[in-house]
Amino acid sequence: MNDVNLHYVIGGRAPGSAPLMLLVHGFPQNWWCWNGVIAELGERYTVVAPDLKGVGLSDKPAGGYTKREMAADLHALVESLHGAPAHIVGHDIGGMTAYAYASRYPARSLTIIDVTLPGIGDWDQAIVDPHVWHFAFHQRRDLPEALIVGGREHVYIKSFINRQSFRRGSISHSDINEYVEAYTHPGAFRSAMEMYRQFPQDAIDNRSAGRLPDELPVLAIGGERSWAGRVGERLGTVSSNVTSVTIADAGHFVAEEQPERLVDAIFKFCG
Repeated sequence: MNDVNLHYVIGGRAPGSAPLMLLVHGFPQNWWCWNGVIAELGERYTVVAPDLKGVGLSDKPAGGYTKREMAADLHALVESLHGAPAHIVGHDIGGMTAYAYASRYPARSLTIIDVTLPGIGDWDQAIVDPHVWHFAFHQRRDLPEALIVGGREHVYIKSFINRQSFRRGSISHSDINEYVEAYTHPGAFRSAMEMYRQFPQDAIDNRSAGRLPDELPVLAIGGERSWAGRVGERLGTVSSNVTSVTIADAGHFVAEEQPERLVDAIFKFCG
């Protein structure tokens, strides 16, 4: 697909019998982060959860990690499944990619979960917030790979997830092991850092794309103990069709910290 092979999991309703819902993960996770919501979402949708390019079992090319390029990979996947237009749901870097998707390709709806978007709203202020200290670290050429790859992935990923979670224990040891495995494939951690290193270009691309289509319904979801309502405020600068929801008792990893509340919000929004 789009000259890139993406690993993905498909569940729920049979393709063609229901709208397709694409679930796009962020860092430091893979498709597994949606494991707790796929079955319930699958009662109404054909659910597709890929590993982003560079992660897990997907291809890991040296380049192509702007969110516009990654969105093209996902659009090719949706097209190959004859699922366009799809509901596009993205968390973290997956939210950035989902936004790039919706700015370029038709979609039934767009859901962005707990992330700030390059070039959108208060981006220039948000990127210096201590909450996202890792943005600058991950963009340093070769440094994160030198410090982490080769045996420290588990320490880093566990610490990263625990720091941004509110409900400790909602992401289990086996979940973390799944994520560590996804980023210890050769080239995976470097690919993930390249996603961050493309943020300056992503900001340019998002600004040049202009506003989202007025007819596109947009759901902005923030964890109460993370970005909360700021997700909706940012998206409100590029769309007049935003519904903002704050998920109570959740940090950054909403799908795992409050899966039932996330599914309820998506069902109420998408139908």
